[in-house]
Amino acid sequence: MPFASSAYGQLRYITETVAGTTPTTGNGVNLRQTGLTTKAALSTVTSNEVRADRLSTGLTITDMNLDGGFNFELSGEEYDPFLESLLGSTFTHFGVAGLGAAFSMATTATTITASVATTGASIFTALPNGSWIKIVPPGAATAAVKAYFADRWFKVATTTATIITLDASTPITGVGIIGVTAAGYAISQSTVANGASLARSFTLEYAMTDINQFLPFRGMRANSMDLSLDVGSIITGSFGFLGQGHDGMVGATTLPGSPVASQALEVMNSVADVGAIYENGSSVLGGSSSFIKSVKLNIANNMRAQKAIGIFGNAGIGLGELAITGSMDIYVENANYYNKWLAGTTTSLALGMADAAGNGYLVEMDKVQFKDGGLNLGGRNDDTMLSLPFQAFYSPTTGRGIRLTRAVAA
Repeated sequence: MPFASSAYGQLRYITETVAGTTPTTGNGVNLRQTGLTTKAALSTVTSNEVRADRLSTGLTITDMNLDGGFNFELSGEEYDPFLESLLGSTFTHFGVAGLGAAFSMATTATTITASVATTGASIFTALPNGSWIKIVPPGAATAAVKAYFADRWFKVATTTATIITLDASTPITGVGIIGVTAAGYAISQSTVANGASLARSFTLEYAMTDINQFLPFRGMRANSMDLSLDVGSIITGSFGFLGQGHDGMVGATTLPGSPVASQALEVMNSVADVGAIYENGSSVLGGSSSFIKSVKLNIANNMRAQKAIGIFGNAGIGLGELAITGSMDIYVENANYYNKWLAGTTTSLALGMADAAGNGYLVEMDKVQFKDGGLNLGGRNDDTMLSLPFQAFYSPTTGRGIRLTRAVAA
């Protein structure tokens, strides 16, 4: 008889219609993950009965808490439902599911022109001013052209039905890119910004496939996400959840239907796949003002368990403050960032990443302040590093604290 091995296992989810209740129709969806942290924790109370034999009569289970989540390596589209749940809103898609109709494109350094006016869901004027896009080249484009656009994000300044004018900070550059007219190009953009509330919950189920046992967790709501970009590494992260119910280990799946396959897009890394880091509207990639060694991002809903008499587990999940924090580790090249921290300067940050095909995400935070300026002088054989923890706040200019833009290549 085999023992369960952590080398096996499949995490699945299904979106719930009623929080805490697994749907009876639909299909579970397989999730890519690198480690499960979801768990049930019991609270117990030992009897205080006083006896002549000095022994206690036993303990009573009084409560159960469900938290944890899973770790992941970032890849396109895989975790979109959890991103929506985390931010309390839904993606707004340009074109069809985030990909506009193909058009014949001509470019200058700051314009994208369609030979025929775009229409319907793909009309250029549906792209908000100040939003970010990706340009998706046709399959027949050269490898150099595909690589150029896969790595870059562009910011929209203004639009008409035929022309997208780009922000001066994100120009199109390069021989063979500017001034060429070619058919089959498309624009990709899906955006989701923080919302007041989106009561979306999931049933998460972990299948131990080698022993055919299942762990279902109901009423799971996305409480947090961590994202980590480090030199020479895959972009990694984790989702944390708070849940309502768990019925133990069972011998058959609790999810309806047949499992839907997970996405199969490439995982992204912090070397070739980070195409945009903008601080205060200026690129800081490539040492224009500094080199960045690592970036961390945390988004937390500060959820709380809501308890009620007669309910084993949680009666509900309460939302708290949406807190957006992170940090950057920077090689010290000049006084720029140290003095920004010291002066309490308000700035903005944008971080964009995409795989080799162009599937990816860009994170915008419009009002950011550095909370500390930890200068690490190190020893005589070390680099001087500046650690800058930051926090993002509500911006009255844009009416949000954070916005994610997703791009798809096909």
